[in-house]
Amino acid sequence: MNEWLLLAGICFMGAMIPGANTAIVLRSTLNGDKRGAFITVCGLSCALALHATFSMVGLTALISKTPALYEPIRWLGSAYLLYMGITYLLTRAKSKDENSEADNQLQHPFITGLMVSLFNPKLLLMFIALFSQIVDAAHGWPQKLLYGATPMLAEACWLSLIILLLSQPKLQAGMQRVRKGIERLIGGGLILLGIKVGLG
Repeated sequence: MNEWLLLAGICFMGAMIPGANTAIVLRSTLNGDKRGAFITVCGLSCALALHATFSMVGLTALISKTPALYEPIRWLGSAYLLYMGITYLLTRAKSKDENSEADNQLQHPFITGLMVSLFNPKLLLMFIALFSQIVDAAHGWPQKLLYGATPMLAEACWLSLIILLLSQPKLQAGMQRVRKGIERLIGGGLILLGIKVGLG
């Protein structure tokens, strides 16, 4: 039980640290696309479930020790973050309906969430450093499944809370006035994250 509480605490704190996951959910929410934001969260959560599964079967450790596997994942993650950041920077200010239509043409929110989280080498290393050790100490598959679901639930709960808070009509009305600046800030942040991931 102590191991699970430790894992849950670390997962919640990790979810609260702003990063690419928060940025893509924040953008959809600020654009008034609440449904798209929740779909993005589903994609992010599914990627975390895959990370957890890979750790349980030892695939994560194998990837980290094999440069031929790890390096392509790192470069794919970097390239996708750069693509998302550039896309956000080049998106002109639009109405809510126009912006949602443009997003659907560029990428599906579920795929966006899945790709950003799945090809995040920092998550890969986190699951190696922490998750694998805690899972090894688990007794039986029910406990391992509980541990595997914990990162996914922590991420989903935190991001859902952000969506619900920022979707309030008064906040939406106020943020629409500065939406263009915030979108540029998110785009620039994703580009910097992509460069950082690419440089290792």
